[in-house]
Amino acid sequence: MAAGADSSARPVPRPRVQIDADTGAEAEIEVEAETEVDMPDEGSIDPAISQPRAKGMRDTLRLNDPDYATCLANLEGLGVTYTEAAPIVPTDDADCGILRPLTVSEIAPGVAITPAATMRCPAVNALATWTRDFVLPAAQRMTDRGALVSIQNGSGYICRRRNNAPDGKLSEHAFGNAFDVMGFTFAEGPPIAVEPREAQGTMAEAFQDAVRASACLDFSTVLGPGSNASHADHLHLDVIERSRGYRLCEQGGGAVD
Repeated sequence: MAAGADSSARPVPRPRVQIDADTGAEAEIEVEAETEVDMPDEGSIDPAISQPRAKGMRDTLRLNDPDYATCLANLEGLGVTYTEAAPIVPTDDADCGILRPLTVSEIAPGVAITPAATMRCPAVNALATWTRDFVLPAAQRMTDRGALVSIQNGSGYICRRRNNAPDGKLSEHAFGNAFDVMGFTFAEGPPIAVEPREAQGTMAEAFQDAVRASACLDFSTVLGPGSNASHADHLHLDVIERSRGYRLCEQGGGAVD
């Protein structure tokens, strides 16, 4: 059962990403807080120094009890198979982590996530909605391959920088907001790996293009082959919140996750 909200919650500044209209570059800015986060509870005190642990992005992104309950109810309706995992709170980083993580083994009835992925509930909800509304209908047109049985997981939660760089901004993977699709597995025919497929003229290319294009209706970032070398073999999908609801839907060209 989800813990009750702390009545001593207070607003904190929330980082936002602003997109330069000319260059497409992202710039992080501080804006007035729009959400509240819990003050340190008993579990956030380090008994050795009797001080609360540092607050960071994982705290800002923590869903309150009503929103978390609504998100879980949505997943139940979508037929997602998941478990509620223990909070992920790296002691050496105030931002990385997920306070209410879910580990997902099946994103739709009969469609596994291989291997299972750990994410925040909003990212799971986006992945499940996209799978139901777009991936499964597209898969039904791949008549020589049979039913879609799994989506191959390249990465869910992992505390790292964008494009695995040694420094710079944290990836949305570091907050449980992102999922990398490596490919799709079918019951009978060969799998469809995500890869550069420009002008192949195949049904596999049509399938990859269709699911990639539709993903930006559920995710705020979609990157893949043609975006840059780091995304040549997978689709990066995330639910970052940008100012004015900006969505970065890359079908080619340069970008970073």
